[in-house]
Amino acid sequence: MLRKSTILSVFILFAILLAGCAENRTARPELESSRERVAEFPVARVYTKAVSDAMGKTVYAYVRSSQEIDIFVDGQRVNSLGGLGFERGNFQRLSDIGVDADGGLLALDSARKLLRKFSSEGMFISEFSLKTLNQPELFCVAPDGTLFVYDAAPSEIICYSPLDGREFNRFGRFELDQPQNLDCNKDYLWAQNRDRESTQVFSLLGQLEYSAKVFRALDRVGNMISYGRVEGVSNVLQNPLSLTVQGDLVTVLWENEIWMDRLVYGRRGGETQ
Repeated sequence: MLRKSTILSVFILFAILLAGCAENRTARPELESSRERVAEFPVARVYTKAVSDAMGKTVYAYVRSSQEIDIFVDGQRVNSLGGLGFERGNFQRLSDIGVDADGGLLALDSARKLLRKFSSEGMFISEFSLKTLNQPELFCVAPDGTLFVYDAAPSEIICYSPLDGREFNRFGRFELDQPQNLDCNKDYLWAQNRDRESTQVFSLLGQLEYSAKVFRALDRVGNMISYGRVEGVSNVLQNPLSLTVQGDLVTVLWENEIWMDRLVYGRRGGETQ
């Protein structure tokens, strides 16, 4: 009788813990974010992705077909780098760009399995080898410097320590839905697929928190943010070509322009912070 009572107590406790976890996952953050437009400028090329430093002064945009990266300062294109070649400023297969914790430009060459760092002016600084991976395609860098790289062959994310550059974790296999972009903040990593209109959110330890059938990003407290506008004569709401977040700055790429919005936080129904 005592054994049955003990088992029943354990079962009840387990059910309570599960309910608590479910509640935490669905709980809305206490803070909500609104947007303030800080920049908006036209572009003459159709870019694949655009990112910016946390200050919003410099924007980097790349074209996958030509393997070129254009650098914008205050809305004006001031420099370009890349193109097919074997020099340090060239690429064999440019597959992703991003910004590190120091604001430097990062560019992933999938063919060479190298992640290269450049200054905000486009000067080569250093490179990090990814030769142990099969097909590195995407990456993001957390505020503490942790590097996350998506390896498309096994379809998983590999984590590298900011202290010594060593791999310390892998996650996402059998869970990732063919991501086209990775982004992360101090708490979450999210994998986006614009074509499938899906976003998967993971903890930085690799636990899948939830999936959503929408193309969105996350602010720094975990709220989902999205953009859409009607383009052409279709009268269909279109997603941006890319949607990236660096600190409290959102960079939105359209076919003919780039938007930059600053996120402002406040308690739900209360004052901004």
